[in-house]
Amino acid sequence: MGALGTARNAISRKAFGIASSSLYDVQPHFFAAAVLLMAAYTFKRDEHVRIDVFSGYLGPRGMAWLDLVGIGLVLLPLCLASLWVTWPQFVTSWATGETRASRESLSQFPGWIMQGMIPLGFLTLAAQGVAEAVRCIAFLACVAPRPRPADHPNGQGFA
Repeated sequence: MGALGTARNAISRKAFGIASSSLYDVQPHFFAAAVLLMAAYTFKRDEHVRIDVFSGYLGPRGMAWLDLVGIGLVLLPLCLASLWVTWPQFVTSWATGETRASRESLSQFPGWIMQGMIPLGFLTLAAQGVAEAVRCIAFLACVAPRPRPADHPNGQGFA
């Protein structure tokens, strides 16, 4: 959606000399919403960036422990702290009907929509973190096999 708006704006500006500042205002909101809302999906598919030195030396059980510790010590506290900070901001923005408008634009984009994307993104990421932690615990308890997405691009499955 944001790419289509950007393309439309670029074409109209170059071809007709007409540009919409409203589209300029909304583009960052579309991009931020896409990034925030796709974080949990990226984590689910195990396509997130991993920066750990030890994973190459660990077997499946070691990786499960590493994932479990990372989820418990980094991911969930980060998501909970972010929710704690952003939820009141969203509620205030929604209750006051906050809008975002630039000086050049006549439109007023509802600011509470973007304010709501932030806690929603962290909430979905935390929920996916809990699901991954349960999978790790089930694997470590020998209750379930280590999940391996069939369509994982490098064929290694869930790391």
